[in-house]
Amino acid sequence: MCRLGIPLQFCRAEIPGEQSMMLKFGEPPEDGIEYFGDGPQTGQCGVRIQKIKDSHDGIFKCGITTNLSRTEVLGTVRIVVAKPPREPELILSPGSIGRNKYKNSEKLSITCSAPYGRPAANVSLYLDNQPLSREYGVTNYDPSGGNNSLAVQKVSYSLKWTDNGKTLRCVVDHIALDHPKEITRQLEVYYPPQPQPTIERFGYVIGRPGVINVSVDANPRPRFVWRVNDEKINEGHPDMSNRLETSSAVDMGRGIYLVELKIDSVQKSDTEKEYILEARNDEGAAEYHIKLSTSSEPEGFDLDAGYIIGIVIGVLVLLLLIFIIIFARATGRWCFAARRRGDEEAAGGAGAGSEAHITPGDDDDDDHENPHITDEKIPHGGQENPIHASTEYVNGRNDIKDVQRKDEKTDTPV
Repeated sequence: MCRLGIPLQFCRAEIPGEQSMMLKFGEPPEDGIEYFGDGPQTGQCGVRIQKIKDSHDGIFKCGITTNLSRTEVLGTVRIVVAKPPREPELILSPGSIGRNKYKNSEKLSITCSAPYGRPAANVSLYLDNQPLSREYGVTNYDPSGGNNSLAVQKVSYSLKWTDNGKTLRCVVDHIALDHPKEITRQLEVYYPPQPQPTIERFGYVIGRPGVINVSVDANPRPRFVWRVNDEKINEGHPDMSNRLETSSAVDMGRGIYLVELKIDSVQKSDTEKEYILEARNDEGAAEYHIKLSTSSEPEGFDLDAGYIIGIVIGVLVLLLLIFIIIFARATGRWCFAARRRGDEEAAGGAGAGSEAHITPGDDDDDDHENPHITDEKIPHGGQENPIHASTEYVNGRNDIKDVQRKDEKTDTPV
């Protein structure tokens, strides 16, 4: 629609793919095209197209003539008729092993494109459900526009062995599509058998059949050999005693193989043997050590990182508390301060010479109990000096008593 602030005399429209036409208010549509607006007197010149054609894409023009001028005023606007892109294209760089076969850590170049969309389509790359575009690549659009708009997503990605069996997805979305288009390609990554820690199997019963099963990650399929003590058992064969028998590996998909060793009747000696499974392919080899036990599997056998960190912190706190207690005891701090003062007073009293410390008590107790006397000195020659008791407040009293030793003698005249 074109607008002016004054009444119009003529309203003309040029639609891409159609002939120029004069539009009049109130006239019925012709070939699905009619005037649109509130009337020329309002300064509005618009057009309504009931059915959009692909040929209508382009520059729309409206010519306006007012009652005040014979000159036509032109207005233009770009009309975009959305057109869905063609089928998406997914291109991968060739692998070192084959066209679509790659090695672990190999660099993979991926291109996802959507040609001939109007406007350019939105393209995205996924590895299974993991988006690759945000982290590894940048989306580019063909600036030429028009009918040849091209949307391209390029990604450079380092393959990991865990990517084996995953699906690359090139997803294209566009305003003219009812739902996104998608093209996929499954990855095949070659890698050696992956190592594992020692495998422990529990719950075997003496006298009953037993099965040792091991899952191995490898691609391509490895060759398997069991070693029980010093005896080798090839895949799908029994041992020399016919008590042990191996089965052919079962392909579980995505490079996982399940291998079993069957024991016809478990004996105590079987739990003491050394079991080793060797897996080997063109990419490498690995050995898996297995231990058997007739005990039930212990609960909480595995500790995660949180439990381990908690145990370490607990031990450190305990050691810190022990150190603080030893330090406080040695320096007489905090709760050991009163005890240290008592020890110091006792040591000071022991070095006071003839000064005796008297434990206070009732007068009646003095006749029956021996007073507490410390460090009384007697000079040579049998002469005894009086004992001086220290004067101090004890339970609010400061009575001074002369204390004599029990073995003190009284001079009797002869």
